[in-house]
Amino acid sequence: MSDQSNHRAPFFAVENGSYGTYDPRMPQRKVRIKIEHRIEYPDPLRVAAGERVNVGHEDAEFPGWKWCKASDGREGWVPVELLSNEGAEATVLQDYSARELAVRPGEEVIVEEDRHEWLLVRNALGERGWIPASSMEPL
Repeated sequence: MSDQSNHRAPFFAVENGSYGTYDPRMPQRKVRIKIEHRIEYPDPLRVAAGERVNVGHEDAEFPGWKWCKASDGREGWVPVELLSNEGAEATVLQDYSARELAVRPGEEVIVEEDRHEWLLVRNALGERGWIPASSMEPL
């Protein structure tokens, strides 16, 4: 994502400091990384359902993501569908983490969620985070 922060949104079980909704019964797909992705923001936004955030601008490069700031000062990109409204302040509708995942070419990951050109993935070590959809290729 462009400018201040490169964070995406998910729902998945709390693991490795990440929040969201991960349902092991849902079909998942394995993909191979073709382009390295590095973590741009080491201390990402993490919020629980019902928390309030200050809402900033929408990402110009990846529409559908809004720059948000939590009460603890952490900032990151949140998918618009996880925000209660379009105002300057919103309630987050479900647990969410903007954590990115560092990946290397040739690595295989499982896609758990797909939002606005970003994928929430899980690597072989069980770590979860967001990567750009353009970083991967289907197996």
